[in-house]
This record gives sequence, structure tokens and C-alpha cells, in this order.
Amino acid sequence: MATPAEQLRALPRMWVVVAGAVLCTVVGLLVVLSGGDDASLSTIGEVDQSVTAGLITTTIPTTTPTTTVIKDVGASSTAATSTADGPTTTGRLPDGPITTTDSGTSTMPTTSVIAVDVGAEYELDIDAAAPGVEGRTVPDEQEANPAPIVTTAPPPWAWSTRTTAGGQLSTNVGCARDRSAGALDAFLAARVGPVLGWDYQHVYPLGGDRYLWLFQDVFLDHSGTKTTLDSSRFIHNGAMVQEGKCFRLLHRGSVEAPAPFEVGDGTVDVRTKWLWPMGGEVVNGSLQVFWAEMVKDPYDPDPPNGLGWHPRRTFLATYDAVTLARTDYRPARNPGVLPIYGYAVASDATHTYLFGNTFEQNMLREGGFWNGPHSATKMYVARVRRGMLMDWPEYRTVDGWSLAPEDAVPIVERFYAENPMQPRFLDGQWVAATAVDGYWGDHIAIDVSETAWGPWQTVQFSPLQPRGGDPKMNTYHAQPLPWRDQYGSLQITVSNNARNMRRDAWGQPHRYRPTIVFTPYTPTPATTTTTTTEPPTTTTALPPMPAPTTTPTTTTIRPTTTIATTTTVTTTTAPTTTVPTTTSSTTTVMTTTSTVTPTSTSTSSTTTPPVSTTTTTTTPIRPP
Repeated sequence: MATPAEQLRALPRMWVVVAGAVLCTVVGLLVVLSGGDDASLSTIGEVDQSVTAGLITTTIPTTTPTTTVIKDVGASSTAATSTADGPTTTGRLPDGPITTTDSGTSTMPTTSVIAVDVGAEYELDIDAAAPGVEGRTVPDEQEANPAPIVTTAPPPWAWSTRTTAGGQLSTNVGCARDRSAGALDAFLAARVGPVLGWDYQHVYPLGGDRYLWLFQDVFLDHSGTKTTLDSSRFIHNGAMVQEGKCFRLLHRGSVEAPAPFEVGDGTVDVRTKWLWPMGGEVVNGSLQVFWAEMVKDPYDPDPPNGLGWHPRRTFLATYDAVTLARTDYRPARNPGVLPIYGYAVASDATHTYLFGNTFEQNMLREGGFWNGPHSATKMYVARVRRGMLMDWPEYRTVDGWSLAPEDAVPIVERFYAENPMQPRFLDGQWVAATAVDGYWGDHIAIDVSETAWGPWQTVQFSPLQPRGGDPKMNTYHAQPLPWRDQYGSLQITVSNNARNMRRDAWGQPHRYRPTIVFTPYTPTPATTTTTTTEPPTTTTALPPMPAPTTTPTTTTIRPTTTIATTTTVTTTTAPTTTVPTTTSSTTTVMTTTSTVTPTSTSTSSTTTPPVSTTTTTTTPIRPP
């Protein structure tokens, strides 16, 4: 049976417009006759979701009285205690037909409207009773799971477990119905073979219909007898190969004692030092992935101060794209972490871009949560020749590019806790998904740009709900998938977890599994015909090329935080925001008005603006 989302998308688009207009007229008359009393339209604290002819209306549940609101109002900021009910917001699916090409890909109709004014939409609610992240500690290492006794029937995946040519343990874990958001979400919502839960998914195209998914913090049980996270085996990273719509799990070690997919130089362990995947790409038949070496801090911060670990160095690993056997592992050319260049990676026709973020989630290392905005709110970018990830990068500066990392300036700077943008070059345009403020936030931003360095324009800013709208859960790490669905929509993976992981997810593993959402694809805004003059790259002495080593040492250089001014030639208006709805099959659907900046009619020869930076300044107030 088709899900509500599939039924909705199957409606004829002309009837969508007509029926939606009629519904709006009727609802408007009822509101006028009733005196416009909001209480007559919805019950406080409940979600009223109606889907009629493409129009989705949702009432945001009321917030808890003890809530600190950090609200961005552009150049200045205010903070206040919020006790009001959330507003009712309305979003509409794009009008017009969806065109499908012979290759099976689809495109959404192009519209010309104003980009979202994030300054008017952004706020961060900090609830003392429900902090963004709590109880997430490194699990104790379990004893090796014993092999099942002879009388126990083996789990259905046991027959497929084997050791690959690359030295990985491979297990077939099943197939999704197809590659749509709904099908992938249903697949990831359940136990995936031996996997009870995982997060921070990164998806890398391998060529054809093959993709590699890398995860952080994976809980495994090959025996099929464990049902809680704390009783299963824990590894700090794991992999899943997607071939079409089917998947197989990859990690090192054995069934009884699994080990991470990437073990680095062999000195990693569960409690003190481990590796987490960052960005990567396939280059000439090899997949190259940046890895952040994480170290445990000697304490676990109290809420809302984040997590007790931080990145120390950046490494680059190379794998055969077919067998996924590792062929090289060494420090990245710039192995620093202030920021991590390689936090996200994507290429256009001429260059590979290394997006930079500090990935700092221990706020005590930066003076505490209330001493923000924090370093992870800044996104930087460097570039190398396409595919040459071991070249020394050139860094985006206020007026061009430089070989000196200290000259770098942020290309985007916004929010309070984190701005974890995940850019991707998809179908000829730059698009990025951002889980606003990471663990501490509950919105998603979709940005588009003509270049990797911006100006990035926000075309959607919407609430982001966890699977099922579970109030004990939060959302974080949103990354666009490297393909669009059959309707042309952008598909986005989002991590889910319980706000208090130890208390609410260890015994309920379904809370610690990614979800997939989708949103209409917004084309890159049309621009004027220009002649671009780019300043020459500043030269400087380069450090030597690092060689593979088991004990690399690095010197971390922090880029300057000089912020360039953004020059805007269009006016911006905040459109009506949207709220994601959850279908009966637990697929979260984000819908919004597609937005792009209006086309300019100028055809004069101009010079490209130096660099675009969005700056958010906030002054939080502690909760009482």
C-alpha cells in the first residue's frame, strides 16, 4: 500500500493548485467567522497535521516554560524566556509538472522567489529540563560475544558472513524496497542485521550504483541474541556498502570480537583514542577519506556543555574502490584541526574543495556553552586540483586564495553552537544541508550556491523532527545523499539519538538510528552574465609532503577569524516556514516553498565579490 507521501506526490499537480486554493478560502472564512481565535484551530501541545491537495498545515507544539531562547535578529541579538505557543505555519509543494528524462531522473519546475532570511527565522531553545545531549559516554568494552550454542538457530544473516580480500568481515544485511527516502528510512529504522544502532552517516559514491556508508559509534551483535546497546559490542566506526538497493556490513575483527572498519596505525582503542570519518571522494579508482583522530577528555561535561572528547589530528586514508582494501594511510597534507580541512569534500570540474570546521563539541574547551558563539559555527574552504588531495591546498581569503592557512576567513559564519554544513556538488550545482546547532538545535537549513566559496543562499529553513516526533530524541548531522529521487527531490540523511542516550536509547536502540527526509530540489539561482577576474594566489613556503607513518606528529595552525563583508544585490524576505510531517510508515517529509533569488537583467562586465560570510551574533541568557 502506498504511503501518504507517495499518495500525495501521485496527485495531479493542477488539481493540487485548485483544491489548495479552495481549501485556503474555506479555512480563511471559518477563521474570520470565529474571530480568529487560535485555540479554535488547534489544541495546545498537539500537532494538527492535515494534507489536502498539496497544502500542509502544522501547529508547532508548545514549548516548556523554562526555556532560554537565543534568537538571531540580524546584526544584533536578543534573548528572552519563551512561554508562548508556537505559531501555525503553512507550506506548499511547488506547482507545475515534474519532468522525467529518458535516464529516469526528474527535475522540479523552476520558480523565481526570494531566498530565506535566516536572521529572521533562527532561534535556539535551550531547555534546562531537556538538554540537547546528555548521558553520551564512551561505553565500557564488552567481553567477546560467545558463539551461539549448537541448539540456537543462527540469525538470518549468518550464512553470508565472510572475510573479504581487503581483510574486512562482510555480512549481507538485506535490501530496501528502492532508493527513495521512504524506502531507505524504513530500512534504517529497523535493526540492520547485526547492527542495533549507529550515527553520523557519511555517504560516498563509488561509481555506478555503488556507495559506501561510513558511520560513527556502531553497536553490533552478530549472534542475534542482544536487544540493547549496552549488551552489544561497540566499535567507533563501521561501514556499509550499498549496491543498488541492497547492503552489506563491513568491519574488521571477528564475529565474536568486531573491530572498527578503520584502525589507523593500530594504536586506537575504545576508551582513549579513535577515528571518525569525515569527507571523501573517489579519485582514479581509489576512494580517499579524511579521518579525524579523536581523543577522550579526562571528564564528561555536564549539560549543556557537550561531549567529553575532541579532534587532535587529521589523516587521509586511501582504499581500492572495488575491494575497499586500504592501500595507504598517512597524515593529511594539512593535518590540523583548527579547522579540519576535509570535514566535507566535494569537487566541481576543475577543483576538489576541502570544507573546514573545528568539529568542536566539548564546549568547556571554549569557555563553556554560554561563552558562544563557538568555533564550529564557522565554515572555511580550501581547494586543490581536482582529485589531488595530497597537494598543499590554497585557502579562501577575504579577496581570493592563499597558500597560507592563517590567511583563511570563514565563508559562512552563523548560529550559536554549530554550523555543521555538509556541501555536495549535485547535478551541476552546489547544495548543502545543515542540522542547525547540531545536538542543541531542531531545525534544518538548505543552502545553494554557484561556487563552493559562496555566496551561499538559504532556500529552506524548517523544523527538523526526529523519527516519529519522539520528544526524548534529537536530530543532528544532516547530509544530502549523492542522488535525487525519481521526483527530483533532494534526499537527506539525518542522525537520531535520545537526548539522554544512556537513559533513553541504550535500552531502546530504535532511537539511535538515522532517518531519511526529502525536500523539493531548488535550482541554483539565475545570475547575471559576468566576466570574472580572480586575484592571483599568494605564494609561500610549503611544508614537506607527509609520508605514511605510525607515529605522525603535527603542528596545528588556527586560521584568522577575520570576517569578510557580504554584498547583497537583492532584497530578501522571509517566506512562510514549514514543519516536517511524519507519515504512517515513519518517513519524515519536509515540504517548503521552493525559493531562489530573482534573476538580474544586468549584462555588464563585473568582478566577482571577494568572499561571502554570513555572521550571527548572539547573547544567550542562562535558564533560571
